[in-house]
Amino acid sequence: MLTALVLLSLSASLQPDMAQVRHQDTHWPIVCGWADELDTPSGWAPLEVENKAHVYQPYRGSVLLGLDHVPSNWPYAYQWSGVTRDVTVDTGRYPVLLARVLWVQGYAHMDIDVLDSQGKPVKTLRTTTLNGPGLSELDFDPSDDPIPQALRLRLIVGGPNEGCSATYDWVRFVRKADAERLKSHPDLAVTDRQSVDR
Repeated sequence: MLTALVLLSLSASLQPDMAQVRHQDTHWPIVCGWADELDTPSGWAPLEVENKAHVYQPYRGSVLLGLDHVPSNWPYAYQWSGVTRDVTVDTGRYPVLLARVLWVQGYAHMDIDVLDSQGKPVKTLRTTTLNGPGLSELDFDPSDDPIPQALRLRLIVGGPNEGCSATYDWVRFVRKADAERLKSHPDLAVTDRQSVDR
């Protein structure tokens, strides 16, 4: 009986203080290998497609991509478009790409081209597709050789031919531990940054 009480007491003493854990979880800095907090959409260019997305900034720190009703002779069952930019990221140190989406009518995701030394795509990857608010995610394969660093990012909106839209809040390359924290606390700001566009 005494042994059981001692073990119970020892077990309780080893349990983390959850209030302290929650405090640490929201106060440790988020370290990014690269991030765009979308304070301005000027760093992103429209995709070279027929139906270019309308780009709005409903408020600082967000970008709204919208597509209108397609023309009457549109040959496809749905539509998509977006914006793009090239970045350099150490995906070995920051292997998780997250994009926060605040609003979706249709769907939203990111396409990522891995570029060779001449800037030509050698592989295309895709984050998880969202049909509602959330985090769109891609984990880079740690066994890739060489580790991808030159990337072409595309923020995508798509959906019905009657029209669709998506509002992006931020795009971040982070460490795995920080990715888990952002999934629980997506409002956390980047307080320690390697490369952040403002």
